[in-house]
Parts: sequence; C-alpha cells; structure tokens
Amino acid sequence: MATLSFNEDETEQILKTLNIYHFAKELLIYNEIIDPDSYTFPQVLNELRNAYDHFNRALAAKLEVRGKKNEKEYIDSNLDKALGHIYRACYDCLDWLSINVREEIMRDLKPYSHEAIKEVMPEYYNEILPLIPKYEREIAKLRDDKDIAHIDTDSLHRYQKILKDLTDIRQRIKDSISALADYDSKRNRDKIIWYIISAFIGGLITTIIHYFVT
Repeated sequence: MATLSFNEDETEQILKTLNIYHFAKELLIYNEIIDPDSYTFPQVLNELRNAYDHFNRALAAKLEVRGKKNEKEYIDSNLDKALGHIYRACYDCLDWLSINVREEIMRDLKPYSHEAIKEVMPEYYNEILPLIPKYEREIAKLRDDKDIAHIDTDSLHRYQKILKDLTDIRQRIKDSISALADYDSKRNRDKIIWYIISAFIGGLITTIIHYFVT
C-alpha cells in the first residue's frame, strides 16, 4: 500500500479547507445554541457531504486504492472541489441563519402595538430598525461578490459579524417581550375601564336628561 504524503501545494489546499471547515462547524454549533429545534438547512449538509466525497477521492488516489492512480491533476481537482463545497456550505449556513434571525425579529414584534414598542424600546424605530435593511444590503453585496475560485475569508468573517449583530438585536427584543406584553395588557385594561366609565357616564347623563325632560 502506498504511503500517504502531500506536496506543498496539496498541504496548503488541505489547510485552507480545514480552516474553512472549522468555520462552518462553528456556525452549525452556533445554530444549535440559538435554534431550540436545531434544524439544519439541507443544502448545508449536502455541501459538506460533497466536500467529504471529493476529499476521500483525493485520498484514494494518494493511496492508490479502489483502482485510483496517484495522478496530480485528479488529486488537485478533487481537493479544489472539496474546498469549494466547504466554502459554499459556509455561505449557505450564514444565509440560512441570517434569514431565520431576521424573520424571528419581525415575528417576535408583530403581536405588539407600536406604542408598546416605542415605550419599552425607545431606540427601536430610530436606531435598530434602520440597521436591518442596511445589513440586508451588505449581505446581498457579499453574496454577489462571492467567487468560489477565489476564497475570501475576510468576507466570511464580515458576514459572521453581521449575523452576530442581528442575533444581538434578536436577543434584545426577546429580553423585552415580557415588558411589551405587560404594556399592551395594561393599555387594553385601561381602554376597557375607560369604555365602562364612558358608558356609565353617558347612561347617567341620558337618564338625568330624560328625567328633567319628562
């Protein structure tokens, strides 16, 4: 059996792949923390599975097993494809997480009145809400600039920072849910009490007018 060894270019490619793989793994672990259901977007798993397949093809060629020959072009091609799939997995994971977080922000606030949001989170409309479309534009640009042929880890880290900022907003809203509910509940009680008082006063005035007129 052939001895497993890698030349300098192969080693560099494998190290790039491992670094980006650990980045993807961190994102998946992060999802388990923020998502109680721990649902994983199927496309992410598909990209990781494809990367694993190409990496194993390169190893099989290196070891000359299962009929594979140690051919440089074949090995380089599969290592490149493995790296590309891992890179796509990172972007797919970031896309999936950012969409879920943005949707959850809107969903969490939907039941509450604008008055409650302004009272409990006075910074929301002026500071927080404008950030969401800003982040959406940045995400769109990062997606548009993505090039599998040129791995850009700086863009991945920028995307990760946007996701962290969105998650911080999400948590601030979740921390305010109880106060929002209390505000709207008190507001609704006050409306009911005012309605009862108004109805009572209106009825009393009508009775008095009717008494004097008749």
